[in-house]
Amino acid sequence: MRYAMIIMGLKIEHRVVGTQHVFTSPDLPGLFVAHRDRDQAEADLPAAIDMLRGMEKRLAERRRLRERIAIGA
Repeated sequence: MRYAMIIMGLKIEHRVVGTQHVFTSPDLPGLFVAHRDRDQAEADLPAAIDMLRGMEKRLAERRRLRERIAIGA
């Protein structure tokens, strides 16, 4: 069974794989939260989303810095 919900502005998809409740998002590549307990997996989503968004932000900052260094070289 699959269903979708919106959390923190993202479409989150839920499915059961074996004994695990798996949450992913087409809006945030790399998001994958799984746990046997559905409530625990769902509770872990905000922290995982924040972590991935923070990583995206840091990578964007590194790209801008590299571009600035390349322009100045």
